[in-house]
Amino acid sequence: MADLNIKQQLKDFITSELGVDANELEFDTPLFGDGIGLDSIDSIEIISFVDETFGVSMNGVDREHFLSIDTIADYIASKQ
Repeated sequence: MADLNIKQQLKDFITSELGVDANELEFDTPLFGDGIGLDSIDSIEIISFVDETFGVSMNGVDREHFLSIDTIADYIASKQ
């Protein structure tokens, strides 16, 4: 399970860089589709952030790792 620090860094990035309202974003909030509505451009920015910040490549990663902050953070933790 990912630590709170990773989750908070992801949340801070999504709210500050992708313009998502922090009040609408919890760690388990769906990021795409019916969730907060991020798109493929946003996913590229998340991939870049994860690579630069945590040194973990997410290129070609299955969609289930992009469902929420929780799933992204768990993927990062599993690769560190």
